[in-house]
Amino acid sequence: MSPLPPLPPRLQIEVTNRCALGCTSCARHHWDTAANPIGDLSEDTLDRLAPLLDSAIEVTVGGYGDPTEGPMLLPLVRRAKESGCSVRLITGGAKLTPRLIEELADAGLDRLVLSMDGATDATLRALRGVPLRAWLKWIRAARPLRPIVQLNFVAQWPNIAELPALVQLCDDEGVAGIHAFHLKSYTPDTLECCLLTDLPAAQPHFDAAAALAARLGVFLHLPNPDGCRQPFEHLFVRHDGAVRGCCSGLFEPADFGLVAGRIEDGPEALWEAPLLQQFRAASIGDADFPDACTACAWRVPTLEAHRRPLAVLRA
Repeated sequence: MSPLPPLPPRLQIEVTNRCALGCTSCARHHWDTAANPIGDLSEDTLDRLAPLLDSAIEVTVGGYGDPTEGPMLLPLVRRAKESGCSVRLITGGAKLTPRLIEELADAGLDRLVLSMDGATDATLRALRGVPLRAWLKWIRAARPLRPIVQLNFVAQWPNIAELPALVQLCDDEGVAGIHAFHLKSYTPDTLECCLLTDLPAAQPHFDAAAALAARLGVFLHLPNPDGCRQPFEHLFVRHDGAVRGCCSGLFEPADFGLVAGRIEDGPEALWEAPLLQQFRAASIGDADFPDACTACAWRVPTLEAHRRPLAVLRA
């Protein structure tokens, strides 16, 4: 195993947990609102990020809010680029406009990742609350500018049949490709939408999309948990300055993620946090995995690992 870097080479930063969208796959519609008050990244937290940014090679802007609603979005992108990082933005498009795309390009954004869960207007309206024409507008606005456009796709029964058509859309619209994930379920009714309830029945759709992607030269990463490397290379900084060692379950309570501390603790203390150290030791057989990791969807390709009953946690 390669030696642990002195500080994480990759950061994910949440500039806000605000979002006006009604995406059916999102935890924010089921979490404890009192435990997860709405807020934004502060200038002080951004300043405290400087040592981490200076050591990182890649920054992902995104979290459980939509970054386009955060007032610190453009300052963060600029600061990360000044530190020499590659920067990507994950958005469902809450307040994305051609003008904002142009401003992001001017700030140096390298990759625009659109969370697009379908290829038809009806499916996109049902799952994301956004019409197809909006996605096409954003893709076409970004195409002549700096950022590479990529799609994230939450694969589930209401949309899996459209994955080949989404691959074709990528080819038609100059989109680099698609990163697909299985649905994480926060309520019993959404669990029924998870493809892991009958993965063999979904496989033909994955196979058709993969064959088309190979023929067209479109990147397609299908769900295939192959172990988690995040605590070896990654820290996640929430909008409120809380820091986790992975991107799993970044809300309260912290049952699904690795708590590292707060940004005030300093880079070295966060990177050497006990739960991260435990995970690293467990990865080479020298300890048990932390409780949050034993059945995490990023490590375990089972239906139970994708079940996250927030209603039970609140009770």
